[in-house]
Amino acid sequence: MNFHTMDYVVAIAEERSFTKAAERLHVTQQTLSAHIASVERELGVRLFERTVPLGLTYAGEEFLAYARHFQAERRAMGQEFRDIAHDERGRLRVGVTSSRGHIIMPRAIAMFQADHPGISIQLVEGENDELVDVLEEGRLDLVVATVSASEPGLQVRELFREEVVLVVAESLLDRLYGERKEEVVAAASRPKGLRALAGCPFMLVGERDVPGDFPRRAFARAGVTPDVRVTSSNSETLLALALRGTGACFVPSELVATSFADPEAAGMRVVRLGSAMSYRLCVAWRESAHTWSMTEAFANVLMEQFADGSRVSA
Repeated sequence: MNFHTMDYVVAIAEERSFTKAAERLHVTQQTLSAHIASVERELGVRLFERTVPLGLTYAGEEFLAYARHFQAERRAMGQEFRDIAHDERGRLRVGVTSSRGHIIMPRAIAMFQADHPGISIQLVEGENDELVDVLEEGRLDLVVATVSASEPGLQVRELFREEVVLVVAESLLDRLYGERKEEVVAAASRPKGLRALAGCPFMLVGERDVPGDFPRRAFARAGVTPDVRVTSSNSETLLALALRGTGACFVPSELVATSFADPEAAGMRVVRLGSAMSYRLCVAWRESAHTWSMTEAFANVLMEQFADGSRVSA
């Protein structure tokens, strides 16, 4: 068993295939299979169920957790010695939700790389909770996400407060509610007000992302089973569909601000749904005996970017 073992187990677990893992690792399948068989003999357990797709045994799941921990510690060690050597080279892995990436990252990355040209950025987009999980596993260096300030094992800094708003085409409101439109919109912004939108088709992002989770909770509080016509991991796609009158969507307020200079002129109604739909957007990274200077530098760029109270990146 050695460092290669950790890389091999993680690759097989993620690819769910010896063949795909071998291609990813640039080794032969025979080499990979023989190595894993040797480790299983050494441990006295099977790590993988040789099914299609490949599965992990209970022992395999436990070993995977150790392997990811070893990878994270090995990476941290390399980062610390690069700092000692004043070597500003390497790759910074940054996680951000797909609904915010194009809003926050262009300016932040440009500012960061102007000062640190030897650092490449691997931008990973995903749902909020998924990114936090991957960060905790050590597969990301930092994330921009909604994270509890008391999340164990993480350093968390607030960037700004954001809210989820409801966006719907005026044409759809006219078609559904006619002369009652203004009354319905006013009612929708009150506590449990989503019941006023009975008959409206909705579009949602995934429940592991805040703009998807908050509306689902709001529907539950209102005792409403929504007519969900479209689900997507991409808020921009839902916003484009809302513009066409396909349905009403819930998106971050910052996305609306960057998508429409004037929502009203575009024929869109933006409905604010109250304080229960607001949340903290944060930058977070793993607590460690040594935090890579490049992680801290990127976090500082983000915090400086919003220090003046501005919300949208230019």
